[in-house]
Amino acid sequence: MPTTSCRSRSRLTTWSAALALCSKWIAVSSADLFAGWLPPIVIQRDEGTANPSNEERIWLPMRSSSSATLLHALVSRDTSVTFRRQLRNTLRHDPALCLFTAAKVVQEHERGWRPIAGQWTTKQLADWWVRHGAEIWDGSAFLSCPDIQTGESLLQRFMRLDQHFQTLPFSRWLLESDLWWKAAGLCRRSSICQSLHSIRLIDSDQSKSSSESIKHASNQDAHVAFGKVAAMVAERERLQGEFSDSLESVRRDLAKQLAYGLSHEINNPLANIATRAQGLIASASGPQQADSLQRIVDQSYRAHAMIADLMFYAHPPEPQFISGFVAKDVVEEVISPMRPSLQRDAICVDVDVQSSLKCDGDPNMLGEAIRALVLNAVESIGVEGQIVISFEADTDTNRCVLRISDSGQGLTSDDAARAFDPYFSGREAGRGLGLSLCRVHRIAELHGGSIQLHPALIGCVAELSWPMHA
Repeated sequence: MPTTSCRSRSRLTTWSAALALCSKWIAVSSADLFAGWLPPIVIQRDEGTANPSNEERIWLPMRSSSSATLLHALVSRDTSVTFRRQLRNTLRHDPALCLFTAAKVVQEHERGWRPIAGQWTTKQLADWWVRHGAEIWDGSAFLSCPDIQTGESLLQRFMRLDQHFQTLPFSRWLLESDLWWKAAGLCRRSSICQSLHSIRLIDSDQSKSSSESIKHASNQDAHVAFGKVAAMVAERERLQGEFSDSLESVRRDLAKQLAYGLSHEINNPLANIATRAQGLIASASGPQQADSLQRIVDQSYRAHAMIADLMFYAHPPEPQFISGFVAKDVVEEVISPMRPSLQRDAICVDVDVQSSLKCDGDPNMLGEAIRALVLNAVESIGVEGQIVISFEADTDTNRCVLRISDSGQGLTSDDAARAFDPYFSGREAGRGLGLSLCRVHRIAELHGGSIQLHPALIGCVAELSWPMHA
C-alpha cells in the first residue's frame, strides 16, 4: 500500500511538471512574448557600397522581458557592475537581442577593418550596449517597421524560433543564426551572416559557482527605468518653461528699446504736422478744407497719445507711493467723467468697492490703469453691455485685487497671453491695439504686482493685483 501511494505521488508529480511545461509554451502568445521591434539592422545588398537604395532593413523582435533593461540603457548611461551583469543576464535569455547585438558588433569591426574573433562572450556584447545603448534608438527609423498584419506573421515565426533556441546550448546561438535571418526575410546571405555563423558564444558568468543561480531576465525593475524617463520629461518641461520665460523677458526688453527709439524718431515729425495743419486752418478756403485739416490735427494728437503710451512702457516715471488711499475714491474719479458717454452707449457700470477699503500705491497710475481697462472693455462691448468693477483686499496673500469684468466679445487664451505686447493687435477679437494694456502691464510691474486677462463664458475678466501693506 505505501508502494502504491509513492507511485501515485510520483505520477502526479510527473504530470504536474508536464502540464506546467506545456502551459508555459501554449499560454504565451507573440503579443505576450514580444514588446515590439529592435532598431533595424541595415545591410547593404552590394557589399562595400553605402547607397540607401541598396539597403535592406532587417527587423528582429524585442522580448518583453528585455524591454526594461534596454530602456534603462537608453535613459541612464549606466556603467555600473550591477547593470553590466543585468545586461549579460538579459542577453543570455534573449536569442534575438543576442543576435542583434552580435550583428552590430560585427558591423563595427567591419567598418574599422578589425579581425573578428572566433569566440565572443556576453561581456563583450553587454559592453556594446553600455557604449551605444543611448544612441541607436532613432525614432524616424521605426517609421518603416513592419505593419500590423506583416508584423504579426513575423512575430509568430520569431516566437517559434525563440522557443527552439531556449532548448539549444547558448554557445550555438550564433552558429544557428541563419534560421533568424531566414525568418526575418533576408534576401541574400551577407558578410555579417557569414561572420556570425563562425562565432561561438561563451557565457561570461558560467564560471560562477552553481550555488549562485542566474535568474531569468524580467521586468520587475521596469519602474526604475520608467522613473528615469519621467524625471527626464519633467526636466525637459522645466527647461522649456525657463527658456520661454527668458525668451519672453528678452522680447519685452527689445520691445522697450524699439519703443523708446521710435518715440523719439516719430514724435518730432508729428509735432510739425500738427503745427502746420493748425496754422493752415485759419487760412482755409472753406469749411470742408478746414474740417480736413482739423482731422489731420486730431489724428496727429491720437498718434502722439499712442507714442506717449510707448514712452511710458519703455521708460516710465517713478511711482509716487501713497499709503492708505481710499480705493473707491480713485475708481469714482475715473468713472464719473465717463458716465455720460457710457449711458449714451447703454453701457451700465457697477462699482462694487467698499468705502472703507484702503490701499497703498500711486493713485494716479492706478487710476490710469483702471481707465485703460474700462476703455478696453467699452471697445469690446460697443453698445448695450455691462461692466463690473470690484475691489478687495485679500488678507491671505496680503494683496489688493482689482477686477474689471465686461460682457464684450471676449478673447481667446492665446490673445489673452499676448494682449500686453505693445504691438499686438486684437481687433479681430473686438479689442484695441494693446498700447493702453501694455501701459497697464508696466504700472503693475512698477507696483510689484501683476495683470492678467481671463477669458470668460461671456466677455473677459481683467485682474490687477499688487502688494498691500498694513
